Amino acid sequence: MIIDSHVHIGSIGRFDMKPEYVIDSMERYGIDYSLVSSIAGVECNEDHTPLPENWAYDQLNTNAEALAFARENEGKIGVLPWCRPHTEGFRDEFARLITERRKYVKGLKFHPYYSMLPITAPQIEPYLDFAAAEGLPVLVHSSNDEYSQPRFVYEAAKAHPNINFIMAHVGLITDNNEAIELIGSLPNLYGDTAWVKPESGLKLMKKYGAHKLLFGTDNPIDGPDTYAHPFYKTYFNEFRKWVTPDDYELLMHGNAERIFHL
Repeated sequence: MIIDSHVHIGSIGRFDMKPEYVIDSMERYGIDYSLVSSIAGVECNEDHTPLPENWAYDQLNTNAEALAFARENEGKIGVLPWCRPHTEGFRDEFARLITERRKYVKGLKFHPYYSMLPITAPQIEPYLDFAAAEGLPVLVHSSNDEYSQPRFVYEAAKAHPNINFIMAHVGLITDNNEAIELIGSLPNLYGDTAWVKPESGLKLMKKYGAHKLLFGTDNPIDGPDTYAHPFYKTYFNEFRKWVTPDDYELLMHGNAERIFHL
């Protein structure tokens, strides 16, 4: 069994991640279940300028579309609603959308770069309070920009020990070492394999345990054949020779099942 814990839909700017790409790639590459968030929820352009009016989606419409996709593909798709803390913030109608369709909601998704806020910002606290009350884990983009530093995810996880945090990318565009050490230092902090070199994934698992890493890919960010990237081909194939069968099962589905209550 394979669960991809980091998948997207949505078309905005240079990204065009159609729902049919997700389903098609899952069928062709043997993915059993995907946790999806919609990039239509981004709050700014890549250069942090305001979005054109015809690009901007509000928090409700962005996530209603993702939830409809899950409902149409029940048993294959779960949703991590994309949060917009900078331009909208936590609102009652957002909470109602989630609680009314809680069957399909498996966590929350934050992208600090596209929100121009670190996960430690005060604007995010109401979302985290809600996540704690609902028992929802939190997936957070991490990288080397000013908003997405791995240490911010660590600080949020330390401040909220009753929430499981997944540090997506284990520090994108870095050597992953700082992120690995931070993930290893807290029981409620994990990483995913999205654009993580297999050697770094192996280092994290060997040093801190196979329970600390989830399979995730950003599919279909590179199109319908994102899973053909050498990183993911290695996780599918050679990686299973580097770890025990039990540890491989944890990586590819067991950790996601436990953390996201699947």
